[in-house]
Amino acid sequence: EDGHDEDGDSTIVADEDEEAFDYDPHSWLDPISFKAQAQLVLDALIEVFPNGSETFTANANAFMAELDKIHVGYVNAFGPSGTCTNKTAAANHNAYSYITERYGVEFVTVHGLDPEAEPTLADVDKVVSKINEDEINVLFIEEYTQASSVDLIVQATNVQVMYLYTMEKAPSDANDDYLSMMNKNLNNLMTGLGCAV
Repeated sequence: EDGHDEDGDSTIVADEDEEAFDYDPHSWLDPISFKAQAQLVLDALIEVFPNGSETFTANANAFMAELDKIHVGYVNAFGPSGTCTNKTAAANHNAYSYITERYGVEFVTVHGLDPEAEPTLADVDKVVSKINEDEINVLFIEEYTQASSVDLIVQATNVQVMYLYTMEKAPSDANDDYLSMMNKNLNNLMTGLGCAV
């Protein structure tokens, strides 16, 4: 519903039973998309701090080279000549549309865009049916998701539970950073989908 603050500016308030957005905001899970974002940050830094352009550029180029390596890893796994013949997984949260769009990995999800929403029994039944129909062997959850929240699905299908990092919260391992979690996501997808090494 629409509202107004004290200054008279319009605000948008989502109803309690509605999600506040209807698109997947997790563009950073796509290394090519995030590379474009890194370039925008680099350009802005150079514009504001031109004296640091050499350092900024060197750091950005090193970072973007790592993103390219992750992209190549996805292509080698899920591209037309990739080692992964199975490209369908189950997940608790619909956070992976950028991976689907870029690399063709399909996700059957329990939740929509809001991982805190409570799935209905019909939602769970639909996912269980799809897992059994497509012979999906893995259910990906986020690091901070309680495994018990997907117990019904695990009991009904015997899927293996593995992690994918959405990076919405700081990682529990202080040594992890964006690149390490992106590499873990790729490795976990390949392992969970039984890709040839």
